[in-house]
Amino acid sequence: MILLIISLLGLSACSPHSGAGTWITDGNNPLKLTKIVVVFEGTADFFSEKNKETDNSAIRRCFWSTAAEDQLQMQCVHADNTDLKETYQFTIIEGNQAQLTQNKQLIALFKKQTP
Repeated sequence: MILLIISLLGLSACSPHSGAGTWITDGNNPLKLTKIVVVFEGTADFFSEKNKETDNSAIRRCFWSTAAEDQLQMQCVHADNTDLKETYQFTIIEGNQAQLTQNKQLIALFKKQTP
């Protein structure tokens, strides 16, 4: 019985979501985003060009969950004010392209950075 339980746990191991990785864009968007880093452990950071005064370029810190096979639901806070909360959807269009939306409005298009 114990071997059966261990075997079943092994079969239910998680695989990375297709959205995990570093996604880049040109910065020509309302948030001035340059990249999003989606980590397998369920977190993501939105980056803009580095602030010359602080050397910190993360503008949103997020937790994500799988909304669909090709979509992540992101619950984010502003990096400089964690009382400000926002929700975004990150949808993989093709294997290496994705879009970020908020309230069904397109924010930016992204391309997956290859190692």
